[in-house]
Amino acid sequence: MLKENKTGILKSVLSLIMIISLVCCSIFALGINSFAASVGDVNGDGKINSTDALLILQSATGVVNLTDNQKKLADVNGDGKVNSSDALQVLFYATGNPSVIKPTEPTTKTTTSTTTSSTTQPTTRDLSFSGTVTADPSLRLRSGAGTSYAVLANIPYGTVLTITQTNGNWGKTTYNGKTGWVSLDYIEVYKPASGTFTVTSYGYGHGVGMSQYGAKYYADQGWTYDKILLHYFYSSKTKISTDTSMPSTVTYGGKSMPLKQYIAGSVKAEMGDSWNIEAIKAQLVAIYTYAKYYGFKVNSSTHAYKDGYNYSGTKIETAMNSVLGKYISYDGKAILSVYCASMGGKNTSAAKTWLGSDIPYLQGGRTSPEPESITKRVYTFTADEMKTMAKNNLGATLSGDPSKWFTNIVHDKSVSNSVGYIISMKVGDKTVKGENVRTKLFKYKVRSHCLSIVYNP
Repeated sequence: MLKENKTGILKSVLSLIMIISLVCCSIFALGINSFAASVGDVNGDGKINSTDALLILQSATGVVNLTDNQKKLADVNGDGKVNSSDALQVLFYATGNPSVIKPTEPTTKTTTSTTTSSTTQPTTRDLSFSGTVTADPSLRLRSGAGTSYAVLANIPYGTVLTITQTNGNWGKTTYNGKTGWVSLDYIEVYKPASGTFTVTSYGYGHGVGMSQYGAKYYADQGWTYDKILLHYFYSSKTKISTDTSMPSTVTYGGKSMPLKQYIAGSVKAEMGDSWNIEAIKAQLVAIYTYAKYYGFKVNSSTHAYKDGYNYSGTKIETAMNSVLGKYISYDGKAILSVYCASMGGKNTSAAKTWLGSDIPYLQGGRTSPEPESITKRVYTFTADEMKTMAKNNLGATLSGDPSKWFTNIVHDKSVSNSVGYIISMKVGDKTVKGENVRTKLFKYKVRSHCLSIVYNP
């Protein structure tokens, strides 16, 4: 009856081994290195592979008896025992994981004898593997391998450590310049994430207000500048007004310049002077409105400007002669007339993008006609790249199934029912909102926060 129970246990453990082996690419039979009589090479064939792991499990469950020398080779973690932990370390090594043994000649255990008793001390072994701290909120780094040693530091949950030695169930590591020992009970072996992520973005920029390419395509369809502007900055109270007290100068980046020079240089830098003149007029009025909103004192970081531009005889000069002094108003005041290069199907909400107050004329949902050849871009990131970005840029920990790293995605459906500007999204254990997806998580490596993320195993 006891043998049947052991056999049942062994079968269950072996089933687990088979599942892990399939996931880890099933390369056991080949082995990785050829180190005769090395730790982990229990059967002495010069290879460390699943056969050795199986022998260790058979020994741990009493199915086979190992020789004394085989037991030394099987005690991979050096805790004086031969059990499933040793089998798993051998298995990880055999499948190419960085998480395991560095094959060396087995070290004879040190025995200290007295006239009445003898004590076997755990063997210190050289290793090289990475692991993640699972203790919440922190794991203690101690001066020695045991709880009786002084605490050197508290290592936060989620920190990735490199273990260089083990002594029983303790691992030696360095954290913030301090070298000590941590309990391996709270270290999860780090495994490089596999697969890639395809990120498809639509639009270029924040997606709020007017689309410059959208203005071009609407103008090419016969729309006038005022129709374009009132479409993008829609509200029942929004209209085109005329400034009866235009200033003669504008301060841009701390430098005072003539109004026309500022307008012409800004339009040239933002849109150019070759597009349909109605699009140029729309851009010109948007820039004038923006300057008026800020009292004609504009920070140079808010929009581009071409210094020294000679606008004489250009479409920009023609546009200025037609609409200079026009501005977009809401309740009689100049609006915040923001714009960006292109949009993913529709513009989006300022409040949900920048996490600020609601603005009546920047509600989003206004269609933009530019084609996907203008707006769509596809990016590929490895799973490890995603993991690194999430950790470094958001402080987020990504673990487990990569297909579940990005969840609870809420968007405005600007492109389709499945894709839009991100309102909020769960990234591992953190939540990221609005344009922070583009600016913080991806650090501008993608053009827009109107995007989809797909995992490819």
